[in-house]
Amino acid sequence: MFSNYWNWSRVGHIDILYFDAQMNTSSEGPDLSMFSSSPPLPSALTVFQTYRAVSQDGEVQFCCSYNHIGRHVPEELRVTLYRGLFGEEEEQEVCTSSFSHNQTLFQTKGERGGVGAGDRETPVLCRGQVEAGMVNLTISGLRGNDTDLYRCAIEVMYPPPYLRVFGNGTLLYIPEEPDCPALEPKRRDDSGSLWTRPPLVSVAWVSLLLMVVSNVAFVLYQVLQRKKRFGGIAPMISQNDGRFGYGNFQ
Repeated sequence: MFSNYWNWSRVGHIDILYFDAQMNTSSEGPDLSMFSSSPPLPSALTVFQTYRAVSQDGEVQFCCSYNHIGRHVPEELRVTLYRGLFGEEEEQEVCTSSFSHNQTLFQTKGERGGVGAGDRETPVLCRGQVEAGMVNLTISGLRGNDTDLYRCAIEVMYPPPYLRVFGNGTLLYIPEEPDCPALEPKRRDDSGSLWTRPPLVSVAWVSLLLMVVSNVAFVLYQVLQRKKRFGGIAPMISQNDGRFGYGNFQ
């Protein structure tokens, strides 16, 4: 145990008060209680995001990772997705959802946020898969003009202290879907030359046209055959010799 003493000492004409700590070598051992108290660890939160993600089949996936340092493990958190490099206005918010530390999945509806996003009434669907220190987001319903930088904000709701940190942002590339149908891929026939399968509509029209032409040709052939068969027969002329008394008929 430490024995503490405050003593006065005179140096010249100045009185000095100093602290004298002496070790007590009793059987109980030294008392370290004066050194046991330490300030609490400060809480800190960092968020990292995937640099770039490309949409496939109308969906885009990317990851928001977070690292929390503190005395307590976060039990309730919230993730919010914003469109744009700066700002956190309501118009920039795409979707938001709260989740607990033992939750694995969540799903929520959102809006196509951001300036120039077009029709904000068209909903988007946000799905999240929660893992330790990680939220994998899947966004459905974005269009080609929604290509932009998207930031996710992670919030520690409970226990205190409340923390809110933005990630570095992920560039989401949404390819524009063409209005015209895609061309059939070229294939090689047995001879090795390339060929392209014609559209089904063109094949139907060609078949119909060939059928009409065949019918017209058949009809013309029948007419020509009929004329050829009966064209060489001379018309029959009545030769009355008057023996039957019909000569007076005019």
